[in-house]
Amino acid sequence: MKASFERAIANVIRHGDTDIFPFPIENHLFFDKRAEVVALLQDIHANFEESLSKYPPANEGALAPVSYAGFRWATQLDPLWNLYFLSLVLSIAESIEEARLPPEINCIFSYRYKWNEMTADLFDARYHWGAFMECSLRHAKSHKFIVLCDISEFYPRLGHHRLENALLHLSVQSDAHKRIMTFLSNFSNASSFGLPVGGPAARILSELVLNQIDRLLLTEGVAFCRFADDFHIFCDSTEEAYGSLIFLTEKLFRNQGLQLQKSKTRIMSSAEFAATSPLRIDDHDAPAAEPKTTVLQEQARGLLRLSLRFDPYSATARADYEALKAELEKFDVLGLLREELSKSRIHISLTRKLVNALKYIDRVHQDDAIISLINNAELLYPIFPAVLTVVKTVFNDLSSDTQGLIHRKVVELIENHSHVLLVELNLAYAIRLLSCHHSLEAEAALAKLYKLPTSSTLLRRDIILAMAKWKNWYWLSDLRASFRSLSSPSAVPSSWLRTRCGMRGSIGANIPLASSVPLSNSCRLGSHRRLIKVVGASRCDFGTGLLPISLVILASSSADN
Repeated sequence: MKASFERAIANVIRHGDTDIFPFPIENHLFFDKRAEVVALLQDIHANFEESLSKYPPANEGALAPVSYAGFRWATQLDPLWNLYFLSLVLSIAESIEEARLPPEINCIFSYRYKWNEMTADLFDARYHWGAFMECSLRHAKSHKFIVLCDISEFYPRLGHHRLENALLHLSVQSDAHKRIMTFLSNFSNASSFGLPVGGPAARILSELVLNQIDRLLLTEGVAFCRFADDFHIFCDSTEEAYGSLIFLTEKLFRNQGLQLQKSKTRIMSSAEFAATSPLRIDDHDAPAAEPKTTVLQEQARGLLRLSLRFDPYSATARADYEALKAELEKFDVLGLLREELSKSRIHISLTRKLVNALKYIDRVHQDDAIISLINNAELLYPIFPAVLTVVKTVFNDLSSDTQGLIHRKVVELIENHSHVLLVELNLAYAIRLLSCHHSLEAEAALAKLYKLPTSSTLLRRDIILAMAKWKNWYWLSDLRASFRSLSSPSAVPSSWLRTRCGMRGSIGANIPLASSVPLSNSCRLGSHRRLIKVVGASRCDFGTGLLPISLVILASSSADN
């Protein structure tokens, strides 16, 4: 298991735990204390049932926007338990990949496991959503009709019994499947269905479950492509299309207890499919396009096919960065962005790609582009976490005037209770961006947010980090003092460091160890109690100065108060 522990740690450090939530601060600990974290994971593995009972996962759930009025529920697993869960899945990931339809069949394009030691990537970069769409367009040229459908609430409704049966059919000589199922039962509160959304472990497991459906379709002679829970089926008559759709619907329900989304299931002609493909941006209801618009449409299609993946830790990082910039110079990124911002609703996939591309454009144009993003927060609502992430990435490269404008706009969104930040996940990203620049107005806004009874652990942790980054020791000192009067078991801090952590005055001093708090009071904080013991008396720099992680973990106990 040690190799799997090391791979899981490397992947989380490099790529994060999910593609939905901000990176948890524990990732810094995993980077600085790899050997100690591996030892802790080994201890959990040796005493799995006891660890799960005494130090249960402290997971965080939140709504994540997927459109202007659509949401999905996502979960950020307890960072330490996420590592262990991912390690278990990685220990059998090669067996899962071997059980799936071979990649060379070229019909399954989602999450093909292929560990990369250099980049800590888990999946083969050749198989992705873009390749899925390209393959579908090729099939559309040789078939008359295409069935488009996806599974309704796939991750939340995926049955544990079906997953366990699929795991049992693997040629694996370990008890990893039992541990995985025990962990998932804990995650779902003993319900018999549901996988956490957003992490690679759940993606690998979900592919194993759908492998049965893939093989049934192939055996039946159905021509299809799949990416995650999206199916494209290719037929030469409406009768064949309906027959294939009925076959898929029946097999999903009978074998997996899953259903297709009725509102998204369509049978289209190949011409209609090609014309409305997400890789095509034409507006066929609009008047004939002018030449300039046609050029932008062609560029949009090309940009959607371009991968913006860049690994700053690669041995060839500088050359890769310059090559990506050179490739992007072929596209009118700013023109395409202006075009999207002029609409009443954005093309979500294209605009997300354009926003990410702003990290690589010349700095002379970057300020105006970033300002336009912030000033169109409402329009960019479905992808606002991506917007805030990119703005934070380039923040230090912006002019002081632009930094101040962005800062004021974010404070204004918070103070005006903008619907853009009513979604907690958006607000969490906004707090992290706000921490890049200090002002008294921001201090006041975050202090108010922290006191709100609706503020979760996710928000309170980031507020503490922002206050520490601004060196607001007066606020942190008052926060620490307030915990002496708390009486609720869930509000008693169980994890403290006996260290001053380089902070001025008495902050961080005379902190009792985790073991000084009765287990009955401390277990609500889950594995954090274990993680603090790994950190010991070390000082952790989160970009905030030497900040005691104990003060950040305080937020976990106060969120339930």
